[in-house]
Amino acid sequence: MSENKGETINLVSVSRIRTKTDGEGVTTLVVSMGCPLRCAYCINPFTWDGSIKGKTVTIDELYNELKIDNLYFLATGGGVMFGGGEPLLNADFISDFIKKYKDTGWKFSMETSINVPLENLKKVIGLIDLFIVDTKDMNKERYELYTKADYDNFLNNLKYLLGEVGPEKIICRVPIIPNLHKDKEYEENVKALQEIGIKGIEVFRYINPSDRKEISDSTKENTEKFLNKLKKDIE
Repeated sequence: MSENKGETINLVSVSRIRTKTDGEGVTTLVVSMGCPLRCAYCINPFTWDGSIKGKTVTIDELYNELKIDNLYFLATGGGVMFGGGEPLLNADFISDFIKKYKDTGWKFSMETSINVPLENLKKVIGLIDLFIVDTKDMNKERYELYTKADYDNFLNNLKYLLGEVGPEKIICRVPIIPNLHKDKEYEENVKALQEIGIKGIEVFRYINPSDRKEISDSTKENTEKFLNKLKKDIE
């Protein structure tokens, strides 16, 4: 897992004028490189598969790009959404950015798997107005099969976040994943989230990105290993 410790961030893109996807108002999505997960149907595999390099910018350079939408943010109650990849790999940068530009009146949100060292999460708590958490799955075996990451770390971080900011600042997204979720297992995930106190839950159907666009050989291999493991479990 690569963590950014400096005063720069390595970006994939900055996506402007977004509505009805990242909470209230007009938002601009800042997509950063790097991710600790290896999800079988990763929607942004270019953040980790080496197929692109990204663009390195400083705190002030990013602000100068974002301030173009200042009027939209203020008029609609919107702001900046940090995503990726995994934005919490850039916790120091994001924390410093928000502290420097907190007087803008913008709202700062984050879409994250929260499967990072707890210290990373602690750095942005109190600065982020809304956390959108990509849960993947609330069953340990299914989660680790699909993401190749530590379920216990994810769950412990989610419970910690809930205790620190409350349910009002958290939306958990529950995907219905092809091949992984059969017989409505996603309903188990919704129930598990509700049992720990999560109130904001969004269910959506996941689409294999390879059905819509070309993906790298390493990403294809990752998907194939996942499907082969599922096949062996059935046999």
